[in-house]
Amino acid sequence: MNQKNLKNIISEIIFQKIPFCFFYEENKFSFEIPQNLLILSGSFNPFHDGHKHMLLAAQKETHYNPFLEISITNVDKDPLVISDIQKKIDMIISHNFPVIISNAPRFLEKSNLFPGSIFLIGNDTFLRLFEIKYYNDFNSNTYSSTITKNLDIIKDNKCQFLVAGRINEQNIFTNIDLSLIPKKYERMFSSLDESKFRNDISSTKIRKFLQE
Repeated sequence: MNQKNLKNIISEIIFQKIPFCFFYEENKFSFEIPQNLLILSGSFNPFHDGHKHMLLAAQKETHYNPFLEISITNVDKDPLVISDIQKKIDMIISHNFPVIISNAPRFLEKSNLFPGSIFLIGNDTFLRLFEIKYYNDFNSNTYSSTITKNLDIIKDNKCQFLVAGRINEQNIFTNIDLSLIPKKYERMFSSLDESKFRNDISSTKIRKFLQE
């Protein structure tokens, strides 16, 4: 893709003139939403085999169309700059995966943009769904009402979560904790079984290795 055109598209997403763009290959992009989206969101710093195998295992499980998704803004990190986004798009497309660029940092915003989707997440991200610090803009008096409002939005948008287990900081493989999920939302969540996907290499470990 012409780098000037790519820069213009990213700028329009940053300034919220357009909500997202789908990038398929070097010279192909679209603003149309495909059906049956399977979305793995992240910063992909870097994009590695763990991401790839996780997405392919989930595609086999769900028969949905796999996409990576990068949000320019992030609840835990600084916003991405245009040059970084361009590099990430080129990197992912070089691995023959399509990528969505959006400005939707949380799953409630993603569900508004991509209703009916399945969000593929690791167990660490699953746990963050239930952390109150990510919902400071919610005018709720209690923890439970805040989490309920968030999950209600996602449920109303007919989205689901497929959760893959992860190695935690103690090098223990952890999977979805069903006790965290309020009963009315249990059908929104399913687990990608360890026998179908397990990868113990994290982006953090890869970055540390590259810096050594």
